[in-house]
Amino acid sequence: MRMLLTIDREACAGAGTCVAMNPGLFRVEDGTGVPLRAVLEGEEAIEAARDVAECCPTEAVLVTPEAT
Repeated sequence: MRMLLTIDREACAGAGTCVAMNPGLFRVEDGTGVPLRAVLEGEEAIEAARDVAECCPTEAVLVTPEAT
């Protein structure tokens, strides 16, 4: 399974929750979150990203199916 990891830059407030929860997947740049990988493979990486998405205070972290 492959999923896309994105951040809605309009919605992101730069709280840094994503980086605090998973610095292997995110960084903060210019006051907004940035995913370190656009495509996630494997259940562990996908679940980790979903956990962050659920905790994002502005719901800016998005984990969506990859279009085929």
